[in-house]
Amino acid sequence: MRFLLMLLAVALASALGVVYTKYRSRMLFAEVQRLEQELNAYDEEWGRLQLEQNTWAEHSRIERLAHGRLGMLLPARESIIYIKP
Repeated sequence: MRFLLMLLAVALASALGVVYTKYRSRMLFAEVQRLEQELNAYDEEWGRLQLEQNTWAEHSRIERLAHGRLGMLLPARESIIYIKP
């Protein structure tokens, strides 16, 4: 009789362990899914930021701002001095 009770306790503990493990596995899987969605959102934002950076650094935009805001002009070709390294 004692052996059967002990066997029943072990079986019950094992069943509870399986249930807990399955629950924990589902929770971790949900967390992985959430983190993957977050990673995808960060990847999209990174792509947008790179495009924005390229737009702000365009040569024509910088020239236009230098001319418009600062009054800078390109020097005449004959007034440019090249220095050899």
